[in-house]
Amino acid sequence: MGLSTTTYALSKKYVDDTLVGMGALKGAPCKVKSVETVNDQVVVTLNWTDDNGVDHDTKVYIQQGTPIYNWTSGYAYKYGDLAIYASCFYRCTTPNSDVIFDDTKWAEIGSADGNYDIVATKTNLPARFTSADRKMYFVIDEGIFYLWNGTEWVSQQPQSISIEEIDALFN
Repeated sequence: MGLSTTTYALSKKYVDDTLVGMGALKGAPCKVKSVETVNDQVVVTLNWTDDNGVDHDTKVYIQQGTPIYNWTSGYAYKYGDLAIYASCFYRCTTPNSDVIFDDTKWAEIGSADGNYDIVATKTNLPARFTSADRKMYFVIDEGIFYLWNGTEWVSQQPQSISIEEIDALFN
């Protein structure tokens, strides 16, 4: 099954017209006009001028992930927050801003079978697993997860882009 010449031509024209309307095909330079957080999303407003001198705003929505905090004395935690304390994962069950860690306000997230764990650095990832094992470890100093794929640890890079990276794309 192929794509007809007519369908291809109409599709191409539609895409080209749409991209021209957004300034993409002409390479219209843009600037980051604003960055704000709304409903757990970062909204980046880009401003650019078309060939006719008309200003346009384009909004880019970036979904924020769940942050994992290093537990800090006195910090205000809300229900559902994730934190690392004494090399263990915890989920906040009672909002608090305690000065001393109170485990009655947190549920430990652990793995009795060792399928997941936390290590301080990548060099602490264990190499004892076999090709039949599937493990997940969080590396604190990098702030990312590593998955054991049966032969090696593979970093799970974040799927988000920083504001600086967005700005660099347009400047």
